Formats: sequence, C-alpha cells, structure tokens
Amino acid sequence: MYRAVFRSLEPYLFRGSGEFDPSARGAYSWASSLLAPSPSTTAGALATVREHVDTGSMDWDEAYSRILGVKVRGPYLRKGSTLYVEDRVDGKFIRLEDVKEYCYLKREASDRSEEKLREILRRGFSPRELAITGIGLKARREMLKVADEDRGLIYTAIFVDYLSDMNVDTAIELDIIAEEMEVGRHVVRLGGEGRVSLLEISKVDSYICDIPERAYSLYVLSPILYETGEDFVEMLREEIGEAEVFGKVDLLGAGYSEIRRRRKPIYQALLPGSVISLKEGVGGREIYEKGIGIGRELGFGSVIPIGGDER
Repeated sequence: MYRAVFRSLEPYLFRGSGEFDPSARGAYSWASSLLAPSPSTTAGALATVREHVDTGSMDWDEAYSRILGVKVRGPYLRKGSTLYVEDRVDGKFIRLEDVKEYCYLKREASDRSEEKLREILRRGFSPRELAITGIGLKARREMLKVADEDRGLIYTAIFVDYLSDMNVDTAIELDIIAEEMEVGRHVVRLGGEGRVSLLEISKVDSYICDIPERAYSLYVLSPILYETGEDFVEMLREEIGEAEVFGKVDLLGAGYSEIRRRRKPIYQALLPGSVISLKEGVGGREIYEKGIGIGRELGFGSVIPIGGDER
C-alpha cells in the first residue's frame, strides 16, 4: 500500500459543482471553498503525474480509474501530529480519534449524546476563511479565464486557509491501494486559481485509520454517490445489506470536464460526517478498500469502518 501526501503551501479554493464564470453568473461572480477537496480534485492532481491515456470516449469515472490504475481512500487532514476527517454535516473537521465515539453518539440520539457531540465538535478544527476580491474576469475562452479591464467585472473567491498556525505542518493525506506504484515528490496544481501543492508518494505498511476485522458502523469519509431518481437508502442496502443512515443526503455534481467542456453528472450524495449503522456487519478491510457507490476507485464512497465496541 502507498500514501499520497499533499503538503499545504497556501490557501485553497476547493469548489463544488458550478461555474466560477461571469458568463454564467452575471457581472458579479463568486466562489466559496468546500472544507476539503473533492475526490475528483485529488484524483485529478494524482493523474497529472501518471502516464498519458486517451480518455476521450470514456465516462468521467472510468477515465480517472484508467489513468490512475489504483484505488484512493480519503481524504484525511493532518495538522502536526493530529489527524482530522471532514464532517460536512456539521461544517467542521473532527479528530480521527473521536470518530468511534461520534458514530455511537449519532446512533444514540439522546440529550446526553447531543452534549457529547458538541464536545467532539469543539475539539475539532475549523479552517479560517480568506476572502479575495478582484476585478477583471472574462468569460471562458479556450478553457481559460482572462482579464476584461474595459468592463471591470468583479469577483470574490473565499478560500480555506489550513495554515492559520504557521508553526504546524499541514497536509492532506490519502491511502493508495496498489500493488506497485512509483514513489517520489512532485509539484502539482491543487486548490484552484493557480494554487500548487507538494505531492509526496511513499510506500507504507499500514492504512491511516485502524481497521477492525468486522465493522458494524461506517463513518462517511467522502461523499457516497448514487444515481438520482431512486431511493438512496434502498440502493445503499442493495449494496451493503440492511442499514440505517444518520446524516444528510444532498445533490452533488461530480465537477466540470474541461476536455468535453460540460458538467459531469449530478448525483445523490451521502455527505461526509454521516454515519451508516449495519445490522449484520461487513468485513472491515474489505469495505475500506472497496468503497461504496459510484466513483469509488478514485475516492468517492470512502468510509471508515468501526467495530462493535465503539462505546
């Protein structure tokens, strides 16, 4: 197994679906960052250091999988020696060491559990927002946004700043499931608007999270995607067995294809921070490596398996 580490060098703009483009939004255009990068964002950065593959005739998820040739699990955020995972339901990062208790408390749903959940959130991490306003974006031309000084269009971009404490090393980490992969260091684009990060790929002996032999709860680490038009929980149960969901299902776009110049499909998504309770349980290592739903090879549908002793 391998580890991919994106060293944070500057504030990031991890945009969700939608165009940051005056031609689509009017004279005033803005974009706000997600807390953590989408799996398609990190997969795209990883793909830039792989060999070129012609993906013109492939669906978006097949194209990523063909280029990468590996499975990606994450993301995790490391600040110093502390690991965090995204909780998009509550708008925070929570500590990885609190995930077991978090899953139990989400299932318990009592006044006592609500107070303990607030304690977990207080121990978490909220990155500082950094708003940058500029003048002069023009509509897309050959996949580029260029200046338009005559009309003076105004735009605002709200970045997430993981580096509010400059004395603490901060990185986005991913588990890579592969038999063989080239290790090394690369400078890659990550975080929009020309931002870059130092990518380090290394061979490791264990996964980032502890994995039980059998899991009875799953913490949703990255969005679980299914097609729209059908009941989400029913599709989930068809894949992993009898399950109860504690969290939030929302609509989520997979991003924008610059090659085809159109949006990728819209899916139903179970958001990070949601908890899945399993009646019969599943193999911990199997569910971590396999993932759930659409786009699982590139990182969507990543879950942290929790054993039966999370209390």
